[in-house]
Amino acid sequence: MQLPVNLARISVEQDWQHTTAYPPLGFTPFAEGALGNGDTFGLYWPIGREAAEPIVVETWHDEWRLQPHFSSLAAFLSAYATAEDEYVAMPSLAEDPASPRAAFLEAKELIAQRKPDAAIALLEAALAIVPEYTDALTLLHGQYVRAGRIDDAVKVAIQAIISPPSFGGPPFKALQWLRTQPVPDGEPDPIWRACGQLSFNFGGSKENADYPVLLAAIDTYLEQGKHLSASTLMQTYAELMSAETVSFQERYAFAPAAFIARQIAVSAMLPQGSRDPARLWSSELA
Repeated sequence: MQLPVNLARISVEQDWQHTTAYPPLGFTPFAEGALGNGDTFGLYWPIGREAAEPIVVETWHDEWRLQPHFSSLAAFLSAYATAEDEYVAMPSLAEDPASPRAAFLEAKELIAQRKPDAAIALLEAALAIVPEYTDALTLLHGQYVRAGRIDDAVKVAIQAIISPPSFGGPPFKALQWLRTQPVPDGEPDPIWRACGQLSFNFGGSKENADYPVLLAAIDTYLEQGKHLSASTLMQTYAELMSAETVSFQERYAFAPAAFIARQIAVSAMLPQGSRDPARLWSSELA
C-alpha cells in the first residue's frame, strides 16, 4: 500500500487494527476533520489500487457507509485548510476534479438534464478510482442499459452485486436486470450463473439462501485466480453478515475474527499487495 507523500500533515491512527467488517479492509482513520460524533475521515485504498496513494473517505457510522469525497490526501488538506468551524465539506468538481463522490452527484444531475454521455464519462472516471463504488456502479449500469451497451451493462451489474453496502446499494435493479439476461454456455462468472438464486433481501428472517450462494462465489473466484473479485465479494459478505444477529451468524458458521483473517490472507494475493493496514503501519514504524 502506497503512503501519501504528505502523510506527516495528519494524525493517522497507526495502531489501527481491522477487527470488524465496517469500516472495511483498506481503511485507516485520522483525527483531522473529525467532529466528535463518531464520524471521521480516513485514508482508503480502493481494491486493486493498493500501489497508488489512498483517497480520503468520510465515515457515516449510523448508516455503515463510506463516502469517497476526496481523490487524495492533498485534496483533503486543501479543503481542511479553509474549512469553516472545522467542518470539511465535500468538494465540488471544480475544487477536486477527481472526487468520486462529486463526480457521482454531478452525473445524477446530468442524467436529469438528459446528458447521458457526459454522465457516463464521469461515472467511469469515478469507478477508475474506486472500482467498488456501489452507488456509481448502479447508476452507470442504468445508463449502459439505456444506451444499449449490454456487454458493459452485464459487467457493471456483476460488479455492483459483489461490491460492498458501505459504498451504496443494495443494487436491486442491477440484479433484477441481470436475471433477465441469458447466461452463455460455459459462462465462468459464478454471480451471473447463480443470479437467479439471489434476492438481496437481508435481515428479519432466520434463513437466507443468498449467503451460501455468495460464499460459493467467493470460493469460485479464488479457484479461478480472480483475487480482485474474491476480495470485493468477501468485504460485501462480511458487511452483510455482520448486520445479522449473532444467532443468525452462528447458524451460518460465520465467525467474524476468522473471516477477517481470511480476508487479509486473500488480500495478500492481490497483484498490488495486502490490504491490511496493520502490516502497512508496522513496516512504516520499523
